[in-house]
Amino acid sequence: MRELFNLTEKYGFTAPLVCIDADFDFTAFTRLCNSLNVSTTTTAMASNIFIALQSIEEKIGSLDYVGEKIDKKITVIRHHLNLLEKRGLVQSEFITTDPIRKRRGKLFQLVIPSGKTLSSQTLSKDDEVDKFQLVASDTVSNISVYQYDDNARFLELKIVRYLVKAMRTNRKDASSKISIEVKNRPNEKPIKITARAEAGRLMYLPDLSYYAGTITWLVSHIKTLLKTDEPIGETYTLPLEPIIALSKNVNMDEASGGGYITNAIASLHRISGTTFDMTNLASHVSATSIKELELFYKMFRLEAIVTFNDERGTEKKAAVIQFPQSTIQNIVEAIKQNRIVKELLLFDSDLFSTNNEVEILFSLWAREQLVTGSYKQRLFTWNELRESVAPTSSLPEFKRKFSNVMIANADPDYKANIDERVSGKITDKIGTTHLSGKSSNEKVVEYGRSTIQGFLINIGYSREHGCPIISFRRDMSGIMIRSSIGSNL
Repeated sequence: MRELFNLTEKYGFTAPLVCIDADFDFTAFTRLCNSLNVSTTTTAMASNIFIALQSIEEKIGSLDYVGEKIDKKITVIRHHLNLLEKRGLVQSEFITTDPIRKRRGKLFQLVIPSGKTLSSQTLSKDDEVDKFQLVASDTVSNISVYQYDDNARFLELKIVRYLVKAMRTNRKDASSKISIEVKNRPNEKPIKITARAEAGRLMYLPDLSYYAGTITWLVSHIKTLLKTDEPIGETYTLPLEPIIALSKNVNMDEASGGGYITNAIASLHRISGTTFDMTNLASHVSATSIKELELFYKMFRLEAIVTFNDERGTEKKAAVIQFPQSTIQNIVEAIKQNRIVKELLLFDSDLFSTNNEVEILFSLWAREQLVTGSYKQRLFTWNELRESVAPTSSLPEFKRKFSNVMIANADPDYKANIDERVSGKITDKIGTTHLSGKSSNEKVVEYGRSTIQGFLINIGYSREHGCPIISFRRDMSGIMIRSSIGSNL
């Protein structure tokens, strides 16, 4: 019989106790609860226990402690733990927390049972109707749909790396479905992403500003919860005015305007109503038994818009939002590591001050390339760059909008060495940038150099390739880096 006197000395805990492992996979646990027809009430109790134990370093606490945290009687908690034990989802053992009399008590542990344990479960008569072949949990527990992203470094890297490329870049686009392929690794199938709208239009790229606002607010709120040792859940009621102020860089007085409120609610609806289906992910999972993996991802789920009167009697609105568990877990870990919001996200409200959607997408692409270290010096044709940065945009739209970004950030000291084969195409010169195209809506850079998001970018005709080439180099703070085709740029 194990002696757990240290818990009594440190926390004042006495048996009965409940615990989880430090790396306990609660997502896999709830998946098994559903598979084994565990009631929603019992599953919810397990969730409350899991959350309550997060505030204890050892991930173990007395039923008295848990009961106070979740406002439930010990008898109710014990009842649900016994039900989970019958399903193999809880293991119990006798321990003692009494250093004098060494009275026997019980320790309950939430567990993910082995395949053998699951297969030996006895089904009741009510369950026999829904008999199914159980999957061994040691197989299930090896599946992590987040392994293809570096969540240890960024909160939602997959949003920047993949999902933004399947969002609408044209405000007038009425699409309810977009399918694209994103090349990730040379020798693997491209990841296929399909964005689907439940109702109305798909998420529009600038809607991301509201997502950044909600995350910024959420980080601050969870910091407060951690300081007061309160449970960390997944659903929160967010006041709209602070979210708008954070999203649009406006003050609170402006944020209360009807136009801002209406636009914010519409954006939250589009974010919540868009699901991203991702396939060809099997190569990103470590489990060799997995042949294919399809992920269905929502950035968050909007549950309600609440209208209420504040302490002054002024009518206000708030949004009730449920965030993915991975988002909450990453925020908690980041706070514990004393990381700031800008280190969690590769995007913020400043990024959305422009109306140029391609500029937003390029900025996101550039930040991900630089910060993750995935950038490699290379050359792009116009279409190759479009496929990497903004695959949902048309090539003419991409060239025109990216050209606008080049013009706005042009190097005043640049001197173009124009190839005779291209000189006849040039119709205009703005500063040091040479362009082709007759109307203002058709202007495309033929020769130019700019510094954008940490990159020194050259555009010019390459005789070797027989077409315009876009080259990228890290901005080395004034150190000139010559391109292999520099003589023609």
